[in-house]
Amino acid sequence: MSTEAPGVTPAPSGIDGPEFRAWISLVHAYGHVSKTLDRSLTQELDISLVWFEVLARLNRAEGSRIRLLQLSRDLVVSKASVTKLVDRMERAGLVRRETPPEDKRAVYAVLTPSGSATLAKALPLQVHNIQQALSGLGLTELESLRGMLDDVIRGFDPQWRTKG
Repeated sequence: MSTEAPGVTPAPSGIDGPEFRAWISLVHAYGHVSKTLDRSLTQELDISLVWFEVLARLNRAEGSRIRLLQLSRDLVVSKASVTKLVDRMERAGLVRRETPPEDKRAVYAVLTPSGSATLAKALPLQVHNIQQALSGLGLTELESLRGMLDDVIRGFDPQWRTKG
């Protein structure tokens, strides 16, 4: 005699596996943290979390510029999405586009002085919020978490190296 309720399909065997449970926890944690960080940046500085990420990436890049194709890979979004994102940020004066004369097909996003100033205002807030979000973890746990997540990323991008 089946113990299942009528019309209920039993869960596939993998749904209770450690990989699935870890994935659910990862998605849940990311959702909470990103929502909190985004809300804070939007309320305090009228920029989104993804705008902050673009500004931070440009700030760390050589010459404060990144090719749009690379930016789409870094953000793990489509080229069309990154184009729309850069359009909005360009209208806000935070970035500008640059096409080098030697390669008219290449388009770069370049950090503007206004973008740099916005990042300078956002960075202390963001650092504080990240510290708060991860305050339940000690230094060893943070290093372990980073290492584990880097290993996951390398499974998709073998050239992945964390900086700093």
